[in-house]
Amino acid sequence: MSRKERLRTSPLRPLYLWAAKRYRSLKRLFGYPETARIGVVDYDRYWDSKAQRGLGQLSAWRLRRAQVFAGVVTAGDRVLDLGVGDGALLAYVIAQKGIAGYGLDISPKAVDFCRAHGLNVGLADIQRPIGEVLAQHFPEVTAFDYIILSEIIEHIPDPESLLTSLGPYARKGIIVSIPNTGYHQHRLRLLLGRFPLQWVVTPGEHLRFWTRADFHWWAARLNFRIAREVPYEGTPLLKNVWPSLFAAALVYVLQPCND
Repeated sequence: MSRKERLRTSPLRPLYLWAAKRYRSLKRLFGYPETARIGVVDYDRYWDSKAQRGLGQLSAWRLRRAQVFAGVVTAGDRVLDLGVGDGALLAYVIAQKGIAGYGLDISPKAVDFCRAHGLNVGLADIQRPIGEVLAQHFPEVTAFDYIILSEIIEHIPDPESLLTSLGPYARKGIIVSIPNTGYHQHRLRLLLGRFPLQWVVTPGEHLRFWTRADFHWWAARLNFRIAREVPYEGTPLLKNVWPSLFAAALVYVLQPCND
């Protein structure tokens, strides 16, 4: 029996996993990812490297996010996932709730992968006028019940224009998930002289940053009301009691104000 197999069956496995997680958290306070490099992100290279680790598979983090999305939508809804990536989140929601799923992504490799797995996904830059993009790829759909922006708006320079333009196309709401820059580990990293670590390959991945308080203010200024807020990742128990400090990431359901 190999060392890994012995560990899987060992009564000490929970303790080992807890210690390993704490060790990774400490490394993130003081260091930088082993995958780090400086420069523009090459998305083809990104998807090639991701393919080696297993495309279409939900990590624990992404699974929790997908479960929140599935808890928002209802059977039969039309749901559009912008920045669909490998389609794993959308496929999960389709399987769980029986929705009609659609997606858009800027990466040809990601789109090819999604299509090969039966997903209705188009190749598009969502920073173009969204009405033109939707008319080009899904001319038969005049509106969706929900539009998902899963860890996307922090990557684009003008999320305000995108959200505002999406309003008329989302009948029930816009589902947005973001990392919380006010998370206590990010605050500690700042205290230690380093900027919050919310990227994997290069610091240029994220162009915008929100704390929970900032997001509430920002959504109101865009004339959206927050219909639902779910802290889906962070410190167990505490993330629900004090999400501003202990939620690492949050899901919001936004609806346009009627006044």
